[in-house]
Amino acid sequence: MKCPPTELHQCLNHCQRFWQVVWDGCVSNKLHSIKPTLGYVNLSHLSRRDAATLMRLCIGHTRFSHSYFLNRCTFCDCALTVVDMLLECPHYSIVRERYFSMTTLKDLFERVNTHTILDFIKEIGFYNNI
Repeated sequence: MKCPPTELHQCLNHCQRFWQVVWDGCVSNKLHSIKPTLGYVNLSHLSRRDAATLMRLCIGHTRFSHSYFLNRCTFCDCALTVVDMLLECPHYSIVRERYFSMTTLKDLFERVNTHTILDFIKEIGFYNNI
């Protein structure tokens, strides 16, 4: 049975709208707070390692924050998390100000160039721990 492209396109749009409704119901999901609207994220301009590093930062799953022992930030004694490292830790505030001045992960990943985020991570010495 043949299907005209227009019908297939309508079906895909319907599926995407349905998926978005389901996604909107996941407000307690931390990834939802970073990316509330579904869609393609093009990271083809990055190396595979840089793209993986950036995605790990987006979802908050990194080696330093999910190791066997619960890590504490040696500078501010908070739980060592992606949010602390990227946005809150006062130890990195001077370096952070040179790269960006965002207050939420959503704003950071939407408004700041990916290379800028990666350069910040490299300068503070966390690139190899992600």
